[in-house]
Amino acid sequence: MADNPILVVQSFVKAINGGDLNALRALMSDDHVFVDAQGREVAGADTMVVGWRAFFASYPQYWILVDHSFVDGDRVALFGEAGGKWSVAGKLLPETWQTRAAWLAVVEGGRVSRWSVFCDTSWVYPPRDRAPEEVPA
Repeated sequence: MADNPILVVQSFVKAINGGDLNALRALMSDDHVFVDAQGREVAGADTMVVGWRAFFASYPQYWILVDHSFVDGDRVALFGEAGGKWSVAGKLLPETWQTRAAWLAVVEGGRVSRWSVFCDTSWVYPPRDRAPEEVPA
């Protein structure tokens, strides 16, 4: 697996889907760069573990479903969907969100050195028709 980019990226997606921070860290190069859908970059694997922890807390039950993937050398393009729920004021909303998405991974030395996401980001905001105090426990 160490040198097969598609297998590395499949493992990365599996770690994301499982919310497995230890596996994510093991699959990221130390100089890992995450690029969000707004084009903002976050550098450093340890920094991204903190970022993933916060993301999973804000968007519980986050998942990625890959429909198609393409490999070009050390680059892997993924196309599919992502979704999850929202956590507001520490409480899980019953609603779910889902969006079409694409990802581009760069794999170097058996680890993901760059992970870029491309999607509409309107899902970031939870439904506005309920205040946090109305969220069921």
